[in-house]
Amino acid sequence: MNKERVLSKILVAIDGSEMSLKAADYGIEFAKKYHSKLIILHVIHIPAAGLMYTTESTFKQFIEKNKRESEEWFNTIRKESKEQGVEIKTETIEEIYSVPGAIIKRAEEENVDVIIMGSTGKSGFKRLLLGSVATDVVRYSHCPVFVIK
Repeated sequence: MNKERVLSKILVAIDGSEMSLKAADYGIEFAKKYHSKLIILHVIHIPAAGLMYTTESTFKQFIEKNKRESEEWFNTIRKESKEQGVEIKTETIEEIYSVPGAIIKRAEEENVDVIIMGSTGKSGFKRLLLGSVATDVVRYSHCPVFVIK
């Protein structure tokens, strides 16, 4: 059974951390090798409790700041993917409840074959060797998850 697995659609979840940008590099490499569609996703986590204690203008500033940051990451990834001849789709979504849930839901909606993400994110916290977002995506995903260390 040496049948090569087909990866027609790949989702890479990024948060701007070094690990997530490394994951994007792997995504580009895989997409090039397998002639896959590549989706780069950033989830803006909006703490529900924070919504109660903030003004509308502060909330809008928070969202706009996060979108500007993600656009900078996307531009870097777009440049690299263009150099490699890989077409990508970028997307930023806002999530109040669960970042892993949002990643998994998007992966299911897009019917991706694999999710690629960093082992730890921007928070810097480590749960054993794997961050909590990566742990939950691995645990609940419908498809394989490739975790970058």
